Amino acid sequence: MRSFKFVSRGLAAVLLTAGIASAQLLNSKSLDVIRVEKVGISAGKIDSLAKMLGEQQLRGKKIDDQTMNQLRYAVIDNLVGQELIKLEAKKMGIKVSKGQVDSLTTLFKSQFPSEDAFQKELKKSNTTMAQFKEKIEDQLKSEKILEQKVPYPKDPTEKQKEAFWELNKTKVTINDSISGARIVIFTKGKSKQEIEDAKVMLNGLAAQVRSKKATFAQLAAMYSDDQTAKKTGGVMSKFIAKSKGDAFVKAVNKVKVGEITEPYTDKDGISIFMLTERNDGKYESYKHQIDYILRMQAEQDRQAQLKAYLDGLGKVYKVQYLDPKYTPPQAIGTGK
Repeated sequence: MRSFKFVSRGLAAVLLTAGIASAQLLNSKSLDVIRVEKVGISAGKIDSLAKMLGEQQLRGKKIDDQTMNQLRYAVIDNLVGQELIKLEAKKMGIKVSKGQVDSLTTLFKSQFPSEDAFQKELKKSNTTMAQFKEKIEDQLKSEKILEQKVPYPKDPTEKQKEAFWELNKTKVTINDSISGARIVIFTKGKSKQEIEDAKVMLNGLAAQVRSKKATFAQLAAMYSDDQTAKKTGGVMSKFIAKSKGDAFVKAVNKVKVGEITEPYTDKDGISIFMLTERNDGKYESYKHQIDYILRMQAEQDRQAQLKAYLDGLGKVYKVQYLDPKYTPPQAIGTGK
């Protein structure tokens, strides 16, 4: 099937999320390459964050120069955007409660294996708890402003999805292929109890995905006995369902696109399968994909609005780019 295509406008996403707090624990003594009013941003800090971002996204793959530049530009937009909104929050007198700060701090700390590990990270970055909470407070203030100025888009409606389908349904190729991802537990040599335990575990993993506590790809990389899943997230691209046996066909026929099968047993072991594509030309089979496309389009629109808003702040507050290497092609505040 020729899948629906979504074309990005190439705008660097300005990611103002709580997760950036962890990145900002990094410290550098490098010279400033950007200044936002009186706040300097160093090359070392930018490169450290860009490298960390690349390692998270590319999972150990080598980061080439072009990719590093894109990551660097995204980090720069992020940091400059944060500083501009921080200045605007101060000007507007934005306040957040101590309870909100404490709640988000607790959430962040929960990402570490222990309190000791968290404290070691603070010490490593030469950051006090008070400074860390101040960053959390700034983050909450930023989110409060953005909720007013650039709100998140609403979920796509059924009417919008149907309209998209009517415009694009002639672009799909109909055949018997499907796509998805699998988590498999090998059962050879295992006892009946171990097999039952494997079923319980797979049901638990599926529940995590349904509740959005984890992605299927993340869990496949962690738990699947298929070694390729560590790199692919268990993805199985376009294939004919019956090629995987009767048990698979029976299981996958019971689910819609976007859903996960019950555990089924085949020659490999016990598996669950998340169906991501069924190329039968029926609207129901494409709703999941259409929903994703419309959400991405709406977020791209929001990113354009966010860029315009930050450019506007860049005219109110002074932003200086002091090194061409650290000046994005559409740098915030330059009017480009």
